[in-house]
Parts: sequence; structure tokens; C-alpha cells
Amino acid sequence: MNIEAILHHVEPGADLTISNEPFSFKSKALITLEGGDIRHWLFSEEGLLLAISPEDEEFVFMRELEEVLEPEEEVVLYGGKEYEFSYEDKGSISEVEGDWEGEEEDTITFSDYEAEDGEVVRLITNEDNGETSAYLGKLVVEDDIVEV
Repeated sequence: MNIEAILHHVEPGADLTISNEPFSFKSKALITLEGGDIRHWLFSEEGLLLAISPEDEEFVFMRELEEVLEPEEEVVLYGGKEYEFSYEDKGSISEVEGDWEGEEEDTITFSDYEAEDGEVVRLITNEDNGETSAYLGKLVVEDDIVEV
């Protein structure tokens, strides 16, 4: 599926597969970054997150981790692998569709850490309610996303 179809035609309740993994779409959050760019985060019933950056035409498909991960000197250790700091940003939730714990206008910070094999750990903090979460994932392409 292309970005246009995913962002404007797929609604919460839809069933997708991403990299052949079931994704029951339950909610979407639009994050407006401080620089003005928009990120779309789609959440599933299965604890999955599809983060979409339309400007970069980038999809990151991630699974929520049960562990709380803390970076140490710009490195996160998880599963015996080292993930080095690669990106950080801050924004506010500009829209929420469906059932998600964040609320509009909450401030979100997130940091990405990347392993040598391209796998990514994303640490997300809601500055307003103090909730933190960690996700593990990888880049995917449009062809990996299919509506069923």
C-alpha cells in the first residue's frame, strides 16, 4: 500500500499485514514535530506500531517491549545487542483517532537507537503523563504493507 492509501483510506478497525505479520489497526496519533513536520503513528491491538514519516517516505514497523530501557552514554543494550543513538525529536500530539493513551496537545519526546544490522530501538516519553515505552523494529517498504 502507498502512503496516501494508508494515511487517508485505512481506518481503525481495519486488518493489515506488515511483513506478513497481522496488524489489527486500533488507533492513530498525529505527532507535529517542533520543526513542523508530521509523523503518523498507527497502533495495533497486538502491541505493534507503524511509524510513518511522509516527507521521507519512511515506514518503521515496531513491537512494544515489556522492558524499560535506559540509554547509557548514547547506547541502549537489548537482547545482547548494542544500539547506538541515531535520532531524537520532540513534538505534540495534534490528533488522536481510536483508542490510545495519549491525548491531544500532550508533548512527546522520542529517541531512536540503531544496531549495525539496521534494527531500531525507539524510546518514547509522554512528557505530560510521564508514560514511557520502548519499541523494537525495522524499516519496511510500502510493498510490505497489505490490507486484508
